[in-house]
Amino acid sequence: EKGKQFFCSARHEDFKKMASNQVGAYHLLIKNEQSRNPVSRRTNEPTNMTEEEAIAELTEIKKKITPETFQQVAAERSDCGSYANGGDLGMFGPGEMMKPFEDATRALQVGEISDIVKTDSGVHLIMRYA
Repeated sequence: EKGKQFFCSARHEDFKKMASNQVGAYHLLIKNEQSRNPVSRRTNEPTNMTEEEAIAELTEIKKKITPETFQQVAAERSDCGSYANGGDLGMFGPGEMMKPFEDATRALQVGEISDIVKTDSGVHLIMRYA
């Protein structure tokens, strides 16, 4: 019985540690010709946008987007399948996302929107919510 109690307690500590390493984020992805899969999940059309054009569009969006409008804008423009959920990627832990994306998300405060983040998928704006 005592061993069982220790095991449960240790498992609880592992779970708490795991949960505290989790972050949650919305994102808006614009794919471009260099994206590893240059097909929009929103339109199911291939993109013919250059990386420079994608960055220019995202720069304009960044000037206007707010934490209150982030999900709506992501739903209307993101090329990721998460557009259907307002860009919500859910909770994720270390190593579950591409390193530049994860690093940028972890550097944000809750409610903060990132600068442009470049990954193999394209260019992103990220808003951390947890």
